[in-house]
Amino acid sequence: MTSAKPSPAHPGGTQAIQRALGLLLALSEHDELTITQLAGQTGLTAGTTSRMAKALAAEGMIRRNPVTDAYHLGARTALLGQAAQRVLGLDKALPAMRELARQTKESVNLSIREGPESVVLLRVQSTLPLRFEQTIGARFPLYSTASGKVILAFGEAPEGYLQALPERLDPVAPGTLATRGQLIQQLEEIRGRGYAVDVEENVEGVRCVGAPVLDESGHAHAAIVLQAPAVRMRRDRVAALGPLVIDTAAEVSHVVPDDTSLSH
Repeated sequence: MTSAKPSPAHPGGTQAIQRALGLLLALSEHDELTITQLAGQTGLTAGTTSRMAKALAAEGMIRRNPVTDAYHLGARTALLGQAAQRVLGLDKALPAMRELARQTKESVNLSIREGPESVVLLRVQSTLPLRFEQTIGARFPLYSTASGKVILAFGEAPEGYLQALPERLDPVAPGTLATRGQLIQQLEEIRGRGYAVDVEENVEGVRCVGAPVLDESGHAHAAIVLQAPAVRMRRDRVAALGPLVIDTAAEVSHVVPDDTSLSH
């Protein structure tokens, strides 16, 4: 998980904005957090955190649970999220994702890159009882996910990220690639076939197929990923699903603008 700590201090009102955003980002990654937990997440003092939380609660951005005395996101953040989906064109991506989920009976994600991580932005959940539960906002290393690898393979100038990786990659799951060299080799293979595969590299028992959402210059700014339990995602099925995921990603590329990235 990335830290929700705010940027270094800024003068005047800008600092307050940074602190408020830090609290909102911390709560976006947890169901609830107490003032003490929020202070730990953001690096603020408990007193400052308490004042910021009360101000945000007064505006309906967050809400205090009277039973646990912890805070969670408020209704106004849901309205902001819906507005952002509409403005960014993400609501237009959902029909294509739902159709892919209907055809395959598996879960479908739209993920983007934020720094060294892949972040789930939209999700259509499988209706089958055996499925991997995942939340919007979940984030994982680029090198261990189908979404991250396909964004790297088709992204603009991935060399900086690759050079910063250690030669031995930190294992995330049993199937995680062992070395940076293996990742670089896989990226070449991904460019050749048009989609990436995650064979229990990020979550044990889960396999994924991901295709790039490309901009007009041919660079990936997002990815469509099909996700299924390994028992239903055999190698022959991966080969059959690859073209379906590519087609869906191409359809989404027509409705999702290039600035969907959360990077800042």
